[in-house]
This record gives sequence, C-alpha cells and structure tokens, in this order.
Amino acid sequence: MATKTNLPDGAAEMQPSAQPLEMLPIEEHRARLGVGKPVFAGVCAANGWKPGRVMSEADFCLAVKTFTGAPMGTRAVK
Repeated sequence: MATKTNLPDGAAEMQPSAQPLEMLPIEEHRARLGVGKPVFAGVCAANGWKPGRVMSEADFCLAVKTFTGAPMGTRAVK
C-alpha cells in the first residue's frame, strides 16, 4: 500500500550530510540545504527560534521535515 507524505518538492530530498555534527547558525543551514525563505520563516516561528541560533544540521533538518509535513489549517483536538 502506498503512503503519501505531505512534504513540498525540496523537503523530500533534504538529508543531513554524513559529516560530524557541526554547530552552525540556522541561516547557514538554510543556505546550504536550499530551504526557501517562507519555509524557513515558518520553521523559526513555529519553534520560537531567533536569528543566529546555533544547532546541528540533523536537528535543523528534523525541524524542517516536521514543519513541512504538518497538516495545515486544522484545529487542535481537545
């Protein structure tokens, strides 16, 4: 059975590189991985990130995949 993921075109191909964990500012990860400005702004807003935050590439990729795979326009179920 096929499964559908709700990822935009570029997010499916984004994989963290096989290099050791290098801590870089999120702006550098965005430029390296080719994350669009609207997606980057949404990820930062959803996670409460401020400019200059330093993190590993794997953590950044996980946050982008989580954000782009989340449903849009739904209300929280109580």
